[in-house]
Amino acid sequence: MTPQQREHLETRLRQERDRILANLNAFDRRSRISPREGGGDLSAYPFHMADAGTDAIDQEMDFAVAESERRTLADIDEALRLLIEEPERYGRCDDCGREIPFERLDLIPWARSCKDGPHGAVATTP
Repeated sequence: MTPQQREHLETRLRQERDRILANLNAFDRRSRISPREGGGDLSAYPFHMADAGTDAIDQEMDFAVAESERRTLADIDEALRLLIEEPERYGRCDDCGREIPFERLDLIPWARSCKDGPHGAVATTP
């Protein structure tokens, strides 16, 4: 991997880290608002049981997304640590030890595997 590629990947990691932190901060702000307040309802009591169910599902989905973002953030932090402290290990497959293709790292700069597997699960980014 060239120095320019490493610099590019560090920039990508920092951008993704900032994006996730912004998402988590937005989640924290939303989680402090009750579902009724956030939905624009005038009362804290749902008009129908289905409303309460919908609110609960929405809240569970938000929590699941936030948890996924937290795991990705931990992976990004580890990738940044490797890139800075142990650059010879960054971009190497945890499973086979080979270099992860730059194209894959450009898409998922925190990838730990050269293919989809236990460490190579593909995360989606907006």
